[in-house]
Order: sequence, then C-alpha cells, then structure tokens
Amino acid sequence: MSVNKMSNGKWYCSFYYTDWQGNRKRKKKEGFVTQREAKAYESDFLNKMSLNCSMTFSNLVKLYLEDCETRLKPTTLINKTNIINYRIAPYFNDIPISNITPAMVRKWQNEIINSGLAPTTQRYINCILSAILTFAVKYYNLTFNPVSRVGSIGKLKAENINFWTLEEYKQFIGYVDKPMYKMMFELFFFTGLRCGELLALTYNDIDTENGILSVNKSLATVNGKTIIQTPKTAKSKRKIALPPFIIKHLQEYVKHLYGYEPGARLFQIKRMGVTNALKKACELSGVKKIRIHDLRHSHASLLINLNFSPTLIADRLGHENVTTTLNIYGHLYPSKQAEVVEKLEKLQ
Repeated sequence: MSVNKMSNGKWYCSFYYTDWQGNRKRKKKEGFVTQREAKAYESDFLNKMSLNCSMTFSNLVKLYLEDCETRLKPTTLINKTNIINYRIAPYFNDIPISNITPAMVRKWQNEIINSGLAPTTQRYINCILSAILTFAVKYYNLTFNPVSRVGSIGKLKAENINFWTLEEYKQFIGYVDKPMYKMMFELFFFTGLRCGELLALTYNDIDTENGILSVNKSLATVNGKTIIQTPKTAKSKRKIALPPFIIKHLQEYVKHLYGYEPGARLFQIKRMGVTNALKKACELSGVKKIRIHDLRHSHASLLINLNFSPTLIADRLGHENVTTTLNIYGHLYPSKQAEVVEKLEKLQ
C-alpha cells in the first residue's frame, strides 16, 4: 500500500493490482482530503479486483456495469442500471456475494412478484440479477449462481397484446388532422416500425422508385440528449417494401416541408409528442386506447389476417428469428384443428 501526501496538502494512493483477465496494472488516484480516505479507496478497489467472493454485491455491480459499457447500447445500459438501482440493489447491496443464498433470492423474488409488475417485467428483472451473479461465477470465483438454483419468475411473453384491426385504424386516422402525425401513424400501422426507427427516418432512407424503406438507425434519448444509434439488433437492419399509396403520401408530405434536406429527419418530434397525439385521436375517435408499440402489433396482426407466413412477418418486423414472432403472435393465428379433423376423416 502506497499512500502519500501531495504538495497541495491532499493525499494520493498508488498501487498495483491484477484485473479479472489476469493482467497486472498500476492504479493512481489523487485528491483525497485525508490519509484515511486514500487508504479506504485503495482497500475498496483492491477488494473489488481480487479474485474472491468477499466483495459486496454493490462492488460486483460496479464491475459488471463497467464491463457492460463496451457491449451495450447507451439506452440498454441506462435501462439495466435503473432496474438494478431500484429493484435489485436495495435488497442485496451490502451483502458479500458469497453470502447470497437461494433462500435470499427466493424471498427477493416473492417481493418482485408481489410488487404488481407485469409478469414479463418480473422475468426481465430476475434475468438481470442472474446475469450479474453469472458474471461473478465466471470472473470472481463465485461457486454457483443462486438464481439458477431457484429458477425464473414471471413469463416470457405477455398473455395478451393490444392491437387495432384495419377498421379501428381507419376510424382512428380520420381524427388525425396534422399531416406529420397522419404520415407517422400511417407508417406505424403499415410497416411495423419501432418508434425509435421511425423517428430516425430520413427521406434518403426511402427508395421511392422501387418502393423500399431501409431501416438502418434508431433515435433514442440518453440523459436528456437525443442520439442516433444502430437499430435494436442485427436483424433490425432491414428493408421494408412499401405499397404505392404510402410512397405517394410520403412524396406529398416531403413536398410541403419548408427547406427540407433529404438527409434530415422526416419527423422532428419527440416520442412524447407522438404519444400525446395518439392519445388525443383515440379520445376523439372513440377507438380503444393503445400504446405506440401496439401499432407494431397491429401491423403484425394485419399481416396474419392476410395469411402471410411467420417467416415473412419476422423479416418485416426485424425479429432475430421466427421463434420470436411465434412467441409473440402465435396465438393470433387461426386454429387449424377443424381442418386437421376434416382431412383425417377423408383418409378413411
């Protein structure tokens, strides 16, 4: 341990440590008011870096999130950090990770279940705790992941999804008066774009001659700042065929945008503005209230009713695989049981 006083009267610590990859590194930290603070910082840092299970859960979380910074999109990292801070850390923060037992995890799970959160949210929160402790198993010699022993909670998919039929959409759109909102809701319903994908859209992303919309970016808000980032997943980068009537409407919309440059965003608005416009038109039209994301569900439902295959729908929505599509929308497909019975009967 090397703690010394600086010329300005403050303290610093300088020491070597071995990171979780086995690399020996030097660490120096200045500006401590007292010698005790410098020693405490060094001790805490070395405790986090040591390959043992004596570190507290809060120190493990710091290491876990530092590792996530290079692997996750800013929006995903913020969402994960918020869940840890509000749903996980208050329960486990001061406990050494080696002392976290399956019984503790089970009790925490019961609190999450009784919190009133949606079953899909419960499952997501549980997965985050499991990921943190799996990180400790891999890199900090934790013997086992207690979450794995206890099992999961919640559900992988929602029991019900909200969506509009074509008739409900037509009733709704008749009460949207502003051209920007009308164009946005039309694209939502007939393309299945995510909100961030649509808000990042430029006219350069649309091949009007061939009727193709290219999804290659997404808009997000991080710490109050608007950023453009890559789409949600690799499969989210996709090309969506547009019917001629949407191409025509887009051309008319752009024609009336004053001073518009094709590389600029088509819709200069924040997500909350879209949400408010959706809510207002729902109230005026009398159709049931849904979220922006439910317009994506509405598009999928429309394609299912038009007898398109799950594979095509998965490609159009940018799902990683057709299993995702079937997990979300499988129950919307009409039952074929009667058809099976009929064909079996003909075999006799």
